[in-house]
Amino acid sequence: MNIAELMAQRAKKSETKEKDNGDVPPAAGQRKALKVIRTRETPNPNALQFVLNAQVLSLGKKSWSNEEDCDGDKMGLALLETPGIINVYVSGNFVTVTKEDFTGWNPLKARVWKTVDEHIQIYKPEEEKKKEEPLKFSDFHALSVEEKLKAVEEVLDRSIRSNLAKDGGGVEVKGVEGNEILIHYQGACGNCPSSTTGTLQFIEGQIKQQLDRELTVKSV
Repeated sequence: MNIAELMAQRAKKSETKEKDNGDVPPAAGQRKALKVIRTRETPNPNALQFVLNAQVLSLGKKSWSNEEDCDGDKMGLALLETPGIINVYVSGNFVTVTKEDFTGWNPLKARVWKTVDEHIQIYKPEEEKKKEEPLKFSDFHALSVEEKLKAVEEVLDRSIRSNLAKDGGGVEVKGVEGNEILIHYQGACGNCPSSTTGTLQFIEGQIKQQLDRELTVKSV
């Protein structure tokens, strides 16, 4: 075998080896695990976002305030069993943890970080809502209860929820009673000082502007 043939044979073996290595998935121990990479403050001093290295819930959110809410979720249960923790909120690539007002973040922050690292998982996304035609109406009060709720949800989706999500929180509609819209804050918005003032006023302003000037909003 001459030099040229030997070089060609080596090159072929090298190419085959590289191809084989590329097709073999890394060993389980080599895979990058889900973990917290940093924390991010929110407008609520009692709530911290624990930012993850990957998206764990691509659509929707999860919010737990007690054992029943968790439905067996290990991370939710472990966090809520931690003294001082009152709410856990999961969405996108973060977990927002809310504590009681009289509990300090030091050393609670390190404990929460470790718990999230140990139990975080990829969650099944919620079913995507079917895109419906915008609700058309001239008199909000003439709508059925179901239509009123849809109208409020539309305003929240369009003008409110994306901004709250950036700060680790959310809002859900609990009902409509006469001219009063009942809402419930989630995540970092739960006991945030601004949720009962600036945030509530902004939501009410959008509801008035887009639905009816007589409507008011109440947090429950």
